[in-house]
Amino acid sequence: MSEAPLLEVRGLRTWFPIKRGLLRRTVGHVRAVDDVDLTIHAGETLALVGESGCGKTTVGRSILRLEEPQAGEIRFRGTDLRTLDRDEMRPLRQKLQIVFQDPMASLNPRLRVHDILAEGLHSFGMGAAGSERTDRVAAALTRVRLDPDSMWRYPHEFSGGQRQRIGIARALAVEPELLICDESVSALDVSIQAQILNLLGDLQEEMGLAYLFITHDLSVVKYLADQVAVMYLGQIVEQGPTARIFEAPEHPYTRGLLQAVPSVDPDRRSARPAVLGDVPSPANPPPGCRFHTRCPERFDRCSVDAPSLVPVPEGKSRCFLAEASAESPQPGAP
Repeated sequence: MSEAPLLEVRGLRTWFPIKRGLLRRTVGHVRAVDDVDLTIHAGETLALVGESGCGKTTVGRSILRLEEPQAGEIRFRGTDLRTLDRDEMRPLRQKLQIVFQDPMASLNPRLRVHDILAEGLHSFGMGAAGSERTDRVAAALTRVRLDPDSMWRYPHEFSGGQRQRIGIARALAVEPELLICDESVSALDVSIQAQILNLLGDLQEEMGLAYLFITHDLSVVKYLADQVAVMYLGQIVEQGPTARIFEAPEHPYTRGLLQAVPSVDPDRRSARPAVLGDVPSPANPPPGCRFHTRCPERFDRCSVDAPSLVPVPEGKSRCFLAEASAESPQPGAP
């Protein structure tokens, strides 16, 4: 794309201190996010995929500065959010919204839906008090295919899928440009997941929204995402267009994740090597390639040297196999 990115993340690092003893001294760090780069254009969906504990939720929270990164740049429309103080950040929070995994936990059970949605409008000074805000709440509920009259009900009176629509409506009410969806369909039944994903696709077309879609399940992003970034132990290990990631994954970890995606072709599934063992602790990642302890394609160098994120056809991969492929002469090359 020729246009400037809506969001550009460079060198993002968010570590959490490990404190022990009576004096609570720092004895180490959990390297939740360790040198992550991401780019999202207006109207585009980037899926950030990986197992639980890989740091993908921390990436989303760091972009919003719900967690404070220690290093890196987070540029939204060219402005580095990390350089802004609380007051300067406030107007930009309107343009950057989040939809959480558990809609019931994120909705105040003591408030009616009207008040939940109007709270954000009031916070950003959008609409006059009274009828104008009620009209905005009604419009947001209509966008997510809910009856506007349901604004006078409480969250417990809705199903799980309806509560997630309310969470989406709350984000949309303040007219964002980028929506961070943090495992926003993982707690729903498969049929309801499909409905929410279709809704998100419709909303993107109607409103020109950009999405950072965080999930552990590659199968839910196949028809929604334009780009996929695969994350492992705080780092991006592969990135590229969705079609290429599904059809020709370059990294062994990506191939292992795809093995878990249901397929009607058993031969294709069996051709993908499995991911071995358990995820190491992000407080003590393995030396060399962080994936080598679980990789079915590892060799001696993997346990010593750390691979870089290198260009591959239509994307990038953090693997020595990708480096070797990039360095090998192409057929017909001089």
